[in-house]
Amino acid sequence: MPAPTSTAAVTDQVHPVQRQRDTSNDLLVLHLRVSERTGVVSTLTMSVPAPHLDAIGWQLAHLAAYLGKLQRDGQDPTGASACEFLSSRTGWTWYPWQPLHDARVTCQLDVLLGPLDETGWPAVSLVVLESEDGKWGFSRKRRRQGAAAVVAVALEEIYGAHANLCSRAARDKEAETLRRRDKADGLLAEVREIDGRSQAAVNSKGVRKARAALHRAAEQEPGTSAFAELDPVPDRLETFTGRITEIESRTSSEGEVALLFTIAHEQGRAGTGGFEVPDRLRCTLRGEAAKAAASLPVGRRVIAVGRLVQQIYTPKEQAIPRSLVVFDVKALGADLLTPGLS
Repeated sequence: MPAPTSTAAVTDQVHPVQRQRDTSNDLLVLHLRVSERTGVVSTLTMSVPAPHLDAIGWQLAHLAAYLGKLQRDGQDPTGASACEFLSSRTGWTWYPWQPLHDARVTCQLDVLLGPLDETGWPAVSLVVLESEDGKWGFSRKRRRQGAAAVVAVALEEIYGAHANLCSRAARDKEAETLRRRDKADGLLAEVREIDGRSQAAVNSKGVRKARAALHRAAEQEPGTSAFAELDPVPDRLETFTGRITEIESRTSSEGEVALLFTIAHEQGRAGTGGFEVPDRLRCTLRGEAAKAAASLPVGRRVIAVGRLVQQIYTPKEQAIPRSLVVFDVKALGADLLTPGLS
């Protein structure tokens, strides 16, 4: 019978899966493409050692700082300025290989930059590719579009890196950890300030869109208050004769007069185009003719010439669309002795 294994011996034996993976050779690769207004496209592919799990947060924070600098200075991005700025903050080196086939690459940042847009921020799109080999390996892909979204994900990553370093610094008290924590403090504050500016730009853009929408004509949505011509032939006109049963004059904010009236006509249930027409036909008349006809009394016999249109609308608190046939009057006449009407 074998001798019992000592507790110390059991403690020294660690399952391979539980052993900390060697990250000393890990790399983070940045593939940056800058499209300038002149049509010049610059492509940079650089790498930086990524021995720490928080490398993504740090590099995204530097990218956010570059975006913030461009917005603050009002300058379009260029390949030269991007290389100079990022190299001044991180020890980047040129990377001439394909990251997909390099086992050392655990993270790849694909960034596309363009000129400043109407918000004053550069156009930017970001793809973050993460992967790790091994039995418990993983892969993840994230996309962000727009400066505000890119800065937001940078803030999220550097916040997590900062929290991790604060926890480690409180536990280990190592000089290197304390130094990295202090540096992360500055990066976090910087990205927070940039995030505030980028979110303000997004809110300002939304306000401008809302204000513009208030000053332009409302667009009809499908299924609600849309007008469709019953007769596709543009020169075909209908003629209806009858008595006015209701009449109302309205003036728009621009001063245009519209006359709304109903006539009990004598043409039956179908117009010349074969369309079903109600016995009491709702009519509209606009312009100078509407002003002249505004004094017509209820009960007056008239002759109206115009075109039939159909209004599709949804009544309040109902989900079923309804249709209303309306007569768009082009000319309105009463008896020949009525002045001002023809």
